[in-house]
Amino acid sequence: MRKVIPLILLLLFVPLAEACFFPQDLYAVEVELNKGSYDLSPLLNAKNVVEYEGKIIYKSHYDPRLIVILWAGEWGVGINENESYLHIRIQIPTKRVKEVRYSEEFQGVFPVDKIKERGKNLGWEVGEYSLVKDNVTIVLTKLKGFECKDNSDCKIAGCSKELCVPRNESPFSACVYREWYRCFNFTRCGCYNGFCTWLPNEEFLKCLKEHNVTLDLVIKARVSVGIEVKGNVTQERIREIKEVLGCDVPLNFTERWEWRVVPSVNPETINASEAIKIELEWLKSVGVIKIGDKDIEEIAKVAKWGYAGYNARIGFYDGRWMPYSNYSGAVLIKCGGPAYEEYPTPTSTPVLPSSKGVCGPGIILLLTILVRGRRK
Repeated sequence: MRKVIPLILLLLFVPLAEACFFPQDLYAVEVELNKGSYDLSPLLNAKNVVEYEGKIIYKSHYDPRLIVILWAGEWGVGINENESYLHIRIQIPTKRVKEVRYSEEFQGVFPVDKIKERGKNLGWEVGEYSLVKDNVTIVLTKLKGFECKDNSDCKIAGCSKELCVPRNESPFSACVYREWYRCFNFTRCGCYNGFCTWLPNEEFLKCLKEHNVTLDLVIKARVSVGIEVKGNVTQERIREIKEVLGCDVPLNFTERWEWRVVPSVNPETINASEAIKIELEWLKSVGVIKIGDKDIEEIAKVAKWGYAGYNARIGFYDGRWMPYSNYSGAVLIKCGGPAYEEYPTPTSTPVLPSSKGVCGPGIILLLTILVRGRRK
């Protein structure tokens, strides 16, 4: 025992590091056991268990494609000095791939509702602000003005009723009629995203173009269009972009490369709730954790992929199990980066020894996990 004491003192002064977000968190579910207790000794001499940088790793009992990671950390809420909680994480193995993306952004006058309607008819997945098809994403952002809050704040002005302005303005107008003024028959003056303007619609825009009128001189409302293409920009993709926007747009794409983390298994095909439930039940059955069956049920009920890492791990907060981000006293950290961990993969699920004693390498491993087991 005397030989172990210097080792304990040495490990206690090893500098530790941690990060608040890993890309792999998106493909994991993690529980911080801040209720109940734990004893890692049953796992320390088990077969098919790997020790990696202060963590215990083994294959999932729910699905052999998943790995289970255990470590003692200090992310807990209101923990005492030198106290730590056990973290139990189910991880979908991931890999990093280098991906090229092309992006373009510009502003213009676009009838957003018409574009979204056309997108649906052309097979695009249409959201509130975006259209997605295959490897192309188009984001439409209406630029915000401060001239008005509703249509009653705007009025028609000018000798030929050709101006749409805020109600408290008296603009100068040259009393010369233009042929294209007939286009106003296809629209009305109103408040559009904070601007007093002639409301853009397909008929009105078409009429203005037929008379070679510059839209920017007539319509104040602007839409910022962002386009991103994953992979190569083919002529077919350009044709589809122009078709859904309904016009010939500038396509001077900027190329950039980035690393992306992708899961080895589609998360939609694996039940995170069942995975964490089965693992917690097994850990309880072999004496690693002491926690109530009701607690396990409640953890499983809220568990889903992405509930992992500093901000999102599941813990017992406000009297119930929930993601840390939902806790009333949560102190969330905004950070991230290219941090990535390659985890070793054991050959099969763990096999525990018949003896419950821990000796030799087992006690050294236990000390290492308790001191170094925080996230890096």
